[in-house]
Amino acid sequence: MTEHTALEALAARLWDERRIVTYLLYRLTVTKLLLAADERRFVPSALEEVDQAVTYLRDGEDDRDLALRDLAAVWQVDPVELGLADIAERAPEPFATMFQDHLNSFRDLAAEIDVVATANRALANERVADITETISHMSGMADLHTPTTYDASGRVDTTGPVGGRLREVL
Repeated sequence: MTEHTALEALAARLWDERRIVTYLLYRLTVTKLLLAADERRFVPSALEEVDQAVTYLRDGEDDRDLALRDLAAVWQVDPVELGLADIAERAPEPFATMFQDHLNSFRDLAAEIDVVATANRALANERVADITETISHMSGMADLHTPTTYDASGRVDTTGPVGGRLREVL
């Protein structure tokens, strides 16, 4: 295998991976929008599509690893030593520019995914709290958590002005 062929194969794998990572970002963004719109009925489908994108990404890792091993064999180095920045630095043009572009894009996509995933977690936690509160109210359990004050004997004071006002505010 020639250097040019090995570089082309690896570049092709990275393009495939970029498409999948972009698709993953898209699916995470759709999930965020569904969570923000409180469209609970569509969230399971959206999460299934996120899982599917992650599966596609994992499946492609073997192809990328094989292409990386082929390049490492041509360059006679250990594949573990070849990070994307190293490849961009070592590859001849136009591959050096192409691999640098892949590196920059993957960094940007990773940062965007991190932001969207963080927002999704926050929205999901918020929705879980909303659901828990709704279920508590529907089941009558919310009354069990009503804050109270105590009288001098240590009993719950349900008639006092402080406890009554506190319950009213909360």
